[in-house]
Amino acid sequence: MGRSLTVLFAAFLTVGPLAAQDSPIRDLLVAERHPDLRWPDIRDVAPGLTRLYAARDWAPLWFDGDVPTPSARAMVKVLGEAGVRGLDPEDYQATSLRAELNRRHDPGPFIRDRADLALSVAAARFALALRRGRVSPETVHATYKLPVEPFDPAATVDSLARSSEPNDILRRLEPSVLHYWLLIAALVRYQQLARDSADYILPPLPRRLEPGQVYAGASTLRRLLRLLRDDRDSTLPPSPDSVYAGALVEAVRRFQIRHGLTPDGVIGDSTRVRLERPFDARIRQIELTLERSRWMPRHYSAPPLVVNVPAFQLYAFTGTQSTEASLLSMNVVVGRAFKSETPLFAANMEYLVFSPAWDVPSAIAETEIKPDALKDPEYLARNRYELVRNGDVVPPWPENIAAINDGIRVRQTPGPHNALGEVKFVLPNDFQVYLHDTPTKALFDQSRRDASHGCIRVGDPMALARFLLRDQPEWTEEKIREVMNGGEPVRVNLRTPVPVFIVYATAIARENGDVYFYPDLYGHDAALQRALAEGYPYR
Repeated sequence: MGRSLTVLFAAFLTVGPLAAQDSPIRDLLVAERHPDLRWPDIRDVAPGLTRLYAARDWAPLWFDGDVPTPSARAMVKVLGEAGVRGLDPEDYQATSLRAELNRRHDPGPFIRDRADLALSVAAARFALALRRGRVSPETVHATYKLPVEPFDPAATVDSLARSSEPNDILRRLEPSVLHYWLLIAALVRYQQLARDSADYILPPLPRRLEPGQVYAGASTLRRLLRLLRDDRDSTLPPSPDSVYAGALVEAVRRFQIRHGLTPDGVIGDSTRVRLERPFDARIRQIELTLERSRWMPRHYSAPPLVVNVPAFQLYAFTGTQSTEASLLSMNVVVGRAFKSETPLFAANMEYLVFSPAWDVPSAIAETEIKPDALKDPEYLARNRYELVRNGDVVPPWPENIAAINDGIRVRQTPGPHNALGEVKFVLPNDFQVYLHDTPTKALFDQSRRDASHGCIRVGDPMALARFLLRDQPEWTEEKIREVMNGGEPVRVNLRTPVPVFIVYATAIARENGDVYFYPDLYGHDAALQRALAEGYPYR
């Protein structure tokens, strides 16, 4: 009997509410699953949180006894505002955690500990989302291997649990570049516009509305475009306002420019779809671009050069905090959608080649040059192509043409006819992609510029060359022009390699408040949205 009472008393002590070995926090972390959460599988943050809680003997982080700390309330408030950062508050238990902290009665240690861990999981995931994004870039783009800088989310959770100003800590995790914060501001504005959008629903638009035609919804269209900052005409509209003409057409042209469309003022299918759904789809584009922005490194070995594929734009930075006035920007031509898409990747630009020869990639030689050369004996000479075997030029005889890619490669001689133009910018990579000039200039004036085999054609090669060689004063514009036209390849090494990032951002916010949106050229936004829909723990 006495032994039984001893065992029973020991059992009581074992299951007592303060016994660390029966801590709900420990048990949930060991299981790597928290059933109270929207996304209950917590393997993504469990190892770090296990170390954090074990060092505290499994004591709660966010409660002082049974009372939520000021840090807990501040953190839950920030989670509830996750939407302003393009994140879903319910992914971070904002509603249920707010209710838990506002309980009017003591929930007991079991429920308290589960709530404590739920808040730690939410805080860790939120910190990771801001520091690295939710989805790994390689999940969506197998080629996109960005540098991964060390980050300890559990240490950040520990700091957040001690702070009454969590945003001071969280902002340091986010990109510091100006254009990231401009995009955050644009998101907040578009979210507000979406809430008020009932006042701006357009009457049905015709299949095609051209300037001068009657449209009963002209006044509503004008108010919508004024709200979007495309209608900047301060004069009073005509009365009755029922003709699509004048300043309203100019406002539509500005709208088309901001959406990557041909600015012809004609409201056709593409323009109509964007006018009829002006907010929700644009908000999603901003959210996806913010996700991609968080993938980027926070530190660079040198000011980077960025090519934004869907915008067909290149930006060369002079520093990490470059304003638009200090950027070198230019139009580019990228790889053709569905056929020869430019891969997303990061690499260092190491050198330039002026007056380059073009070693034709084997795929192009096989599918384009070889068939034409076999049909037309003058094709190779007319286009200044040479056949090369073991470094030596061989005659363009039929048997040599037939041996292209079988011991013989194709090279185009330097000169104004060359597909690479007068200079190429080399960033060694696994995809044989580089930046280059082109003799075909007309494409740069088009709104859609996906027309290459995958390499990137630059609209102002002289400006880019001068920018990259600005720390080598001997390379004046006159000298650069001389070697560009010299007819012989000249290699110039950069003194400091320049980090180059080929990125995909379909929403860009400008310093003047304008927001530009671009079509999902390669379908990458759709792929990212599918990956994000899978929920935590993301791969």
